[in-house]
Amino acid sequence: MTEGRESLRIVISNSMMTWGGGENWSLTAASGLAERGHDVVLVCRPGSELERRASGCSPARVRTIGIRGDLNPAVVASGIGLFRRHRTQLACCNLDREVRTLGLAARLAGGIVFVRRRGSDYGFKNSLRYRLTYRWLVDWVIVNSLSTRNSILRKNSWISAERLRLVYNGIDTERFRPDRPAGEAVRANHAVPGDALLVGIVGSLLPRKRHSVLFEACASLRSRWPSLRVAVVGSSPSPGHLSRLRRLAETLGIGDIVIFAGQTGEPAAWYNALDILAMPSENEGFGYAAAEAMACGVPVVVSDASSLPEVAGTDGSAGLISRLDDPAGLKACI
Repeated sequence: MTEGRESLRIVISNSMMTWGGGENWSLTAASGLAERGHDVVLVCRPGSELERRASGCSPARVRTIGIRGDLNPAVVASGIGLFRRHRTQLACCNLDREVRTLGLAARLAGGIVFVRRRGSDYGFKNSLRYRLTYRWLVDWVIVNSLSTRNSILRKNSWISAERLRLVYNGIDTERFRPDRPAGEAVRANHAVPGDALLVGIVGSLLPRKRHSVLFEACASLRSRWPSLRVAVVGSSPSPGHLSRLRRLAETLGIGDIVIFAGQTGEPAAWYNALDILAMPSENEGFGYAAAEAMACGVPVVVSDASSLPEVAGTDGSAGLISRLDDPAGLKACI
């Protein structure tokens, strides 16, 4: 515990089954707070990727609750029991269904500050349900970028600026740091020549990530860089989208140089294998991959959308910015 600071009893919840930036934040925040001496419980769904990664490796205690749907009496009862046994002082949730289950449980348990973390650069729905639950169940909303904050203020006039708190995502610089041998091992495992230019994109395979823009840029770069390789690191919630990306790579004539690496448990090694990280996304609440790559000493190229210029900076010292959905601009930056 940092000297002079009170130890708090904190619950962090995340009910996603798959892995992404929000789950990364939940595990990192829970572990970091526990390491600082706080009594932290990480709540996740049984069988989730978050449970798998957190169990046995996080200093926070892991508890599972089958959080599905809204106002589930069994979930609310489980939440009340957890909060009372733990004597929770602060609870932070990551999804709206958690607001309407654990948020209600926190109110019924009493004496708990309830926080909603917003990690996506979208406002909330303007329905009566959202207005009422955020009025009665949520004390504060944490946002991870100014872009996310501004999106909420533009769309949701019923949330005051005073209730929003900006807390940028933290990066573990002991884990994400320059490590040339780790990068060389990844390149060797995937038969990437030592003189190859390896451009990578790291994250879930979703349409908003704009893998297609990177593929188009690299297709036109290939003649200039014959040894070019493209690494696609991450898994797809939709097998159909992965198939479409494979077909697109073949259609553009780069199927033989694109490495579909899948999900990795060692992203730092992959960052260190890259010469450039590309992040041409349409929308990012924060852009973990850009920040993690920069911590590893890897230059980045990001789109001018959402929070990405905020994270990568605009002075060109750590990376470059291209226009959204502009393969030619991305090519020029690479």
